[in-house]
Amino acid sequence: MSVAGQLLKRLHLGIAALAAAVGIAAWSIPPAPAEARVFVDVGVGVPFPGLYSPYPYYPYPPVAYPYYPPPPYYPPAGAGYYPPAVPAPTAASTAAAPASITYTNRPAFTNSAGQICREYKSSTGVTGTACQDGTGQWRAAN
Repeated sequence: MSVAGQLLKRLHLGIAALAAAVGIAAWSIPPAPAEARVFVDVGVGVPFPGLYSPYPYYPYPPVAYPYYPPPPYYPPAGAGYYPPAVPAPTAASTAAAPASITYTNRPAFTNSAGQICREYKSSTGVTGTACQDGTGQWRAAN
């Protein structure tokens, strides 16, 4: 046998020994638990009884309706939410009244008796409070 033939024979024996060692090492290592999650199905078209599990049913979530606040409400003038306007003085009332009065620019208020009251100022410079009585007449209240 030639030198090349002997070298080839030793190479074959070395590869076989290496393969045997790798095989023994792989066989002695304990296997790890399987991590595969694969569903294998045979496409028959009709499921077998007891082996078929349908997909879970999840209902649709409830519809979220947006909230739109109502528009602001402004009552019409003279609807009873504001104190009634003071009628313009007539010729008979101006002749009977010794001094004319003007109401201040402060808003009307309700006193403890439930009457609507306003502040006024007379032509003589006196200030006071006038309240509306049950008949609708304005009376000076001090």
